[in-house]
Amino acid sequence: MDGTRSMDSALGRQQGFPVRNRIFARLINGVLTDFVWNLYLDHLLLIITQIGTVGTVVSARQDTTFDGRSTVSTSVALGKRDSPVLELAARQLVEVIGAHGHRKPITLCLGVKDLSPGTVREIVAAVREDNVWSS
Repeated sequence: MDGTRSMDSALGRQQGFPVRNRIFARLINGVLTDFVWNLYLDHLLLIITQIGTVGTVVSARQDTTFDGRSTVSTSVALGKRDSPVLELAARQLVEVIGAHGHRKPITLCLGVKDLSPGTVREIVAAVREDNVWSS
């Protein structure tokens, strides 16, 4: 596929190694974007970057309320604060990841040049299609 690179880390495929990882790249709004997944036993680290650094670091998790509804909580640990589009991106990514059954806390690192709603849609689609569960 044009604009897409993908590689499973040799370490992530070793039997018994506790961390699954996956690295791939996609063109998002015409900019090459790297995706790095590290799935630990109790946590997920997802780095999405167009700028070569982690950018804004967000802690997020999906919980179930006492009446069975799902809620998403996010907290900016480092970087841009009070960005509605950043919160939208984090919430949508948590929901997509939760749809694969992952309910552990997520550390999301977003280093994106232009974080617009269109960019968020493309990022969410890429995460839905190519993730640590698809390998």
